[in-house]
Amino acid sequence: KESDSTDNFDSIQVPGHMELQGYGKPQYVNTIYPWEGQEHLRPPFISEKDNPVGSYVRCFDLNDALKNKRVFISFQGVETAMYVWLNGEFIGYSEDSFTPSEFELTEYVKEGENKLAAQVYKWTASSWCEDQDFYRFSGIYRDVYLYTVPEVHVNDLRIRAIPEESLQTADLELVTKTWGSGKLKVVLSKDGETILEDEKEISGEDTFSWKIDAPVLWSAEDPQLYDLELTVSDANGTVQEIIPQKVGFRRFEMKDGIMTLNGKRIVFKGVNRHEFSSVSGRHVSEEELRKDLTTMKLNNINAIRTCHYPDMSKIYELCDEFGLYM
Repeated sequence: KESDSTDNFDSIQVPGHMELQGYGKPQYVNTIYPWEGQEHLRPPFISEKDNPVGSYVRCFDLNDALKNKRVFISFQGVETAMYVWLNGEFIGYSEDSFTPSEFELTEYVKEGENKLAAQVYKWTASSWCEDQDFYRFSGIYRDVYLYTVPEVHVNDLRIRAIPEESLQTADLELVTKTWGSGKLKVVLSKDGETILEDEKEISGEDTFSWKIDAPVLWSAEDPQLYDLELTVSDANGTVQEIIPQKVGFRRFEMKDGIMTLNGKRIVFKGVNRHEFSSVSGRHVSEEELRKDLTTMKLNNINAIRTCHYPDMSKIYELCDEFGLYM
């Protein structure tokens, strides 16, 4: 409830794990489930005796940039399940530790102080699926942030940049899903030189494609990236949002049972990488992430297997930038 007291609450670092801040114990198991030997459980049942729960509360005032707009909250990673309330109103539930969970708060946000509450359960039915060879933690371990979107908003975007077999030309394909309707200005450039400039009408789901001559190709050895800038405007021409994206042209094929990239055989020199910090567990700072990837490149590693879950969003951008197959 909005009126519930938090006087007996302690402070905790978010993002972070409960177990690394004095609440519960880190537990490492590999091929057995964490509760084996303690209780006889079968899917989808979970322990009723041992299931740590974290109750989080954060009060905030909406900053001016978010006022009178649609407001969303993004939880980038929570282990394992979470109920969310705002100002005493139930907002939603999520049960996936390794992908972002997002909720709209617009109708529940108020002027002045807002009270956000989350209840996080360590074990759920999904713990049977998320059982992996790693330390068991719980809590809100990735970033949490509020954001807004404009009246005309590209809420889903897919880009495919695929050279044709000759590698002399390439297809650039854009699929957009738009809230509202308006115009999309598309500018593709490389090293400051404009390659493509076009404008399209957008509404609902749209697909656009262009031919690009003499594409500079991306590979792990030479991670060449183009800059794609998408400018979204409403029907009156007022700019609503600008979406910058990095784009790499590459052609992956199987030839005679051999994996090739841009017509050449790929030799994978890969590693398994758990998302892990010696200091903060599965919360890895961008500085540590960049250090990991730099160390890999210095040792001629060109491929990463995320074992066994989606990593924080930033790594996918950095693999494009550093030149790593994911």
